[in-house]
Amino acid sequence: MITLPSLLFDSLWVLGLAGALATMSYMSWYRNEHGWKWARTLSVARTLAPLCISFVLFCGGMALSGATSAWPAPWWQTFAWSLLTLLFAIQAIQYVLLGQRTSWDTPIERTKHP
Repeated sequence: MITLPSLLFDSLWVLGLAGALATMSYMSWYRNEHGWKWARTLSVARTLAPLCISFVLFCGGMALSGATSAWPAPWWQTFAWSLLTLLFAIQAIQYVLLGQRTSWDTPIERTKHP
C-alpha cells in the first residue's frame, strides 16, 4: 500500500539517482567544452560535491524506505545504508568546503591532469 511516508522516502532515492545522472551528464558536457580527460573531470570538486550530495539522498532514501516499509528491511541493511549516508554527507561537506576555499576546477589530488 502506498502511504505518504513511503512516497516521500522513495522519492528521495529516486531524486538521488536523478541527481547523479544529471551531474554526470553535465560534467560530460563540461569536460568536452574544456578539453578535459575523465581523470581530471572525476577529480574536481565541481563533480564530486554534487555527486556525493546525490549519494546522500540515495542512501538516505534507501535507509528510510527500508526502515519504514510495510515489511521492514533487516536491521543490518538499514544500518549499512545509514552509515553510507553519514560517510557521503561528511565527504560532500569536505568537497563543498574545498571547492569554496580553492577553486571548483582544481583537482583534489596533487597529480597534474592535462
